[in-house]
Amino acid sequence: MNSIKEIFRIGAGPSSSHTMGPQRAAKIFLERNPRSASFKVSLFGSLAATGKGHLTDRAILEVLEPHAPVQIEWLPKIFLPFHPNAMTFCAINSENEVLDTWTVYSIGGG
Repeated sequence: MNSIKEIFRIGAGPSSSHTMGPQRAAKIFLERNPRSASFKVSLFGSLAATGKGHLTDRAILEVLEPHAPVQIEWLPKIFLPFHPNAMTFCAINSENEVLDTWTVYSIGGG
């Protein structure tokens, strides 16, 4: 029998804006770029500063890594203008050329 924690688990970590938002963004980006040879994800500001403790990397890797290698870049001192929880996804082909980039913000809000 599953424990109550397992049955009611909604996100991968303690913050929806640091796990559920990045995981959803990764799913959308993968749908847009299913044939990529690799991915690079840059985490900015608050996402980078507390992302390891909040499992941001795990949430992203669980989506993208089964399809292609993923490099995560942590940039805690860089804040993009709109919101401190910013991330940029890059899809890369086998010739190491960038196919697509997408900057997205995970604003949370429970």
